[in-house]
Amino acid sequence: MPGLYIHIPFCRAKCGYCDFASAPGTTDEIDVFLRALELEAASCAALAGQFSTLYVGGGTPSLLSPPQLEKLFAILEKLAGPVKDLAEATFEANPESLDAEKAGLLKRAGVGRVSLGLQASQDALLRRLGRVAMSGDFLKAWDALRAAGFDNLNADLMCGLPGQTPADFAEAIGWLLRLKPEHVSFYALEVHEGTPFAAAGVKEDPEGSAGMYEAGAAALQAAGLGRYEISNFARPGRQSLHNLNYWAQGEYLGLGPAAASYLGGERRANTADTAAYVKAALAGAPAPQQYRETLTGRARTAERIMLGLRRTAGIELTDDIFIEFKDETERLLKAGLIERGGSSLRIKPERLYVSNAVFREFV
Repeated sequence: MPGLYIHIPFCRAKCGYCDFASAPGTTDEIDVFLRALELEAASCAALAGQFSTLYVGGGTPSLLSPPQLEKLFAILEKLAGPVKDLAEATFEANPESLDAEKAGLLKRAGVGRVSLGLQASQDALLRRLGRVAMSGDFLKAWDALRAAGFDNLNADLMCGLPGQTPADFAEAIGWLLRLKPEHVSFYALEVHEGTPFAAAGVKEDPEGSAGMYEAGAAALQAAGLGRYEISNFARPGRQSLHNLNYWAQGEYLGLGPAAASYLGGERRANTADTAAYVKAALAGAPAPQQYRETLTGRARTAERIMLGLRRTAGIELTDDIFIEFKDETERLLKAGLIERGGSSLRIKPERLYVSNAVFREFV
């Protein structure tokens, strides 16, 4: 069964590193967007009741007011059925816009998993990132979620930040682990074209990031959060089912600006322009597309390999992989980047940080 992704393109303020489709929005703009989302969801009624997971991302979904959140979940229930009955329902939030009222609303709506943005535990670094919430705000939001009954929480962390030292990152890991998260995602800073950081000339620090990345992975695993994907760590049974479906090349429907879908072998993504998305929906037209393509043959197999190798368990070495990518596989084995175990292939644990060197072989 496919997953359902909803993109909420609004945030309080744009972070320096963010290259997602998001921007500040007024109450009226969010209300109109929700009407457009409702119309897009209605156009997909043929898929109603067929979804196994839900992921509400952004942007900052928690920016929505309680009445707007109730409207959002009413839209989702028409398409996905009762949210509580899904195998997993995840909701992204930022601390400055999540309070006890919203935490309770999410719980009553059937959300079982919340991903809360942290990035760093030092307020000076958070200000440098352009974050609105400081570490104290994160603690308040975390406590509100626990008080509402959530027992499946993810926190996002970053390494390689401007001015961040290995000691800073180790402190952030320890700070977060004391909160006993069920899941942690952490990433090295990447500076993308078009972001505030790129405009300001901020540079990446690959060498510094690598050391923090490996130290952080070791600390999380020592604390009982197993690494199941390049950047994701979870306690037993708390892996993200929605994302596991992505990495298994499973199907999913994406609604909202910039949302991607993969159905019937076709990949497509809506326009990232929220105004254009809303205008089309209100006119009764499909959302303009960023791209649309159908993967077949070697290209589809290559994508399955790249997605599968993101997981620490690796990918089954099927006949089509062995035949079509024999040379690439042998080069990577000789280079010591991947390893074979029985009928499976995986990136060596100590080489996960340089996984792009593996993926380039299959592009």
